[in-house]
Amino acid sequence: MRQRIFSTYVCSLMLSVVMVGSLLAAITPEQKKELKEIGLDAIKIGPLVAKKKFGEAATAIKGLEDRLSNFISGAGIKENDPALKTVRAQLEKVKSLLERAAAKGGGVTFEKNVASIFAKKCVECHSEEPKAGLRLDTFEGLEKGGNSRGLIIPGEAEASVLIQRLITPEEEHRMPYGKEPLSEKEIESIAAWIGEGAKFDGDKTATMTTLAKSALVAKPIVPAGKAPIVKETGKETVHFMQDIMPEMVDTCGRCHNDTQKRSGFSVMSFEKLMKGGDSGAVIVAGSLENSRLWRLVNGDDTPVMPAGNQTGITRKWYDNLKTWILEGAKFDGADPKKNFPSQQDREAAALAKFTPEQWLERRKKASEEEWKKTFPNAEPNRRESTEFLIYGDVSDERLGQVEKWANEQAEYLRQTFKVKDASLWRGKLAVFVFKERFGYEEFNNSVHRREVPREVMGHSQVNSAMEDAYIAVQDIGDTATETSPGMQVNLMENVTSAFFKRGGPLPDWLVRGAGLAIAHQKAAGNPYLATMPRLASKTLQESNLTDPELIFVEGTFSPVETGPIGCTLVEFLLKRGNLHQFGQFVQKLQSGATADAAIKAIYRTDGNALASLYVAALPSAAKKGKK
Repeated sequence: MRQRIFSTYVCSLMLSVVMVGSLLAAITPEQKKELKEIGLDAIKIGPLVAKKKFGEAATAIKGLEDRLSNFISGAGIKENDPALKTVRAQLEKVKSLLERAAAKGGGVTFEKNVASIFAKKCVECHSEEPKAGLRLDTFEGLEKGGNSRGLIIPGEAEASVLIQRLITPEEEHRMPYGKEPLSEKEIESIAAWIGEGAKFDGDKTATMTTLAKSALVAKPIVPAGKAPIVKETGKETVHFMQDIMPEMVDTCGRCHNDTQKRSGFSVMSFEKLMKGGDSGAVIVAGSLENSRLWRLVNGDDTPVMPAGNQTGITRKWYDNLKTWILEGAKFDGADPKKNFPSQQDREAAALAKFTPEQWLERRKKASEEEWKKTFPNAEPNRRESTEFLIYGDVSDERLGQVEKWANEQAEYLRQTFKVKDASLWRGKLAVFVFKERFGYEEFNNSVHRREVPREVMGHSQVNSAMEDAYIAVQDIGDTATETSPGMQVNLMENVTSAFFKRGGPLPDWLVRGAGLAIAHQKAAGNPYLATMPRLASKTLQESNLTDPELIFVEGTFSPVETGPIGCTLVEFLLKRGNLHQFGQFVQKLQSGATADAAIKAIYRTDGNALASLYVAALPSAAKKGKK
């Protein structure tokens, strides 16, 4: 049966192309090109590490991470978007390469490699009575330079005056003046320090002799797993779970998690943090000197963390980490073995504590910001009802009509699905209405950074935590045709889509299909909805699905095709079972079940069999195929 039905669909399969066609996750060709360029630039960093140009490599990595961060913000996508997987892997590879190379001794520090050279060879002439106005008895003097210009250009050793004066063959200009030139090894050390960025985080007023001696103090390695876990006493001023954990997970956890575990170290639980990694324990209570994590963050050890720079670490967190270690590195959580919550988990937990008033205030603020992104200089007309915050550039009278239709649809959904919640959406559902196509497209460009097909006239954006809860629709007028459903049906479809998204993620075919199918029940004579079976048949006729159950798979159909397929498929499921079963099917999918598992549990058959029955129920055009 299955082979007979699907052997007729002989056009080329579009699955690999339309997987990125989801309206909610698409990125533009220009954005794909930019991602590719970031990845290619990441690959170019490898040779810098091989040449021991660690400073240049760290700077390049920092630049690419900033560039990627700006890309994510501009594209309006989430940090864990699959489109970022490849470029993140390329960045992680070069970061790991730099860390391993620097850990083997490639990196240099001013105190360890340079200060003693200045103390022995330069201070005699450049101290209290400095020649050429240049003092080299402190880092402060070196940084200031002499009478004419500065001595150092960070990252560019050959262009730095200091190196030029050390290597010039002209004895009257070479330093140290009138004495033996510096050894090749000494010059290489100074050049390497400058080349790696000329970093220095110590006391700039300390003498070169003091700095050189400080580098000789041993920094012992504390064996991994030896750091004890001590509970808070209540007298501490910094609390780990509140002041340390969030930023540690979000920043350090990028490289040191249970999956990557770079250097054998994970920060995903307190026990794992205190256990340390390949280099031993990273936290020693009461001792900054013996806490490797502090030394890495503070710049005392090489490489500096995170990833050779301070990206992601705020001054407040830096100070809190210092205080927390000095106060005994104590734990205020419930279970040191339990993994810390992710950023998304923490945000959801914070939102769960919101009062209805806080939710409404948050939604209003967010909605005003979304409108300003599209029309920064134009004030919208506004309406507010029990369930909706409505914004639009249409007339107030038209907005009132939209409000009436939206309220009627919300009440229909509440009664049909027996919802007892005080409000269908936390903080109400925002509705953006645009009188022109330009406004709707501009909203998508400004808010979502995406283009939308001409056939798409509205969409919903709702997640289960309700951080986002809005729909945006083009006012397409009240006349329904085969190519336009009319404004009321357009609104009904998207309000219904927003309703179904409240409980968690669902495939696009179900979300759009439920909106259109329910609208069809209330507007049976609508010519646009009447075309759905014919368009679904045409879509299947032009597809070459290898298995019938692919109909249920997210991404099988483009946004334009999803409407007809979803509408007819939802109507088929409602006819085969009932509203209660359909609701159970939705809940199964939202709980994480696959479509096939949900079908077996609710409809007592498998996905292939149900898909075949659906295709057989479509108009005969679907079964004729191409000759």
